[in-house]
Amino acid sequence: MTTETLFGGLEIEVTLVSGGTEKAFIRQIPIRQMPQMLAALEDENRLVELFCDKPEGWSDSLSVESFEKIVTEGERLNADFFSRWVQRRLTRQEKVMPGITAQLARNAGLPSPIGSPSAQSAAG
Repeated sequence: MTTETLFGGLEIEVTLVSGGTEKAFIRQIPIRQMPQMLAALEDENRLVELFCDKPEGWSDSLSVESFEKIVTEGERLNADFFSRWVQRRLTRQEKVMPGITAQLARNAGLPSPIGSPSAQSAAG
């Protein structure tokens, strides 16, 4: 177990566009907030604020370097569990609406996800 896991995240010093600095804690997102993380994937400002548990608009005060550091570290800290959470969600979704995952991928112009019925029949 890493100290990041033990403490639920990583504290870093960020630089503000004003030139000042402050401490920010990049956290492992609680399970209850995984849907918020999923929704924030297309909005990096929202994602940065979620990773650091900060109010809306806080990310605008960060330097580009600090913003990108939070994105990189937040994704690294949360990627494994988030990926498993998404896979469980897709599996449940498929049980209720068979074929929905492949249909959503097609609608988005993506290849069929691995493990979806369409991908399995294409491989077979």
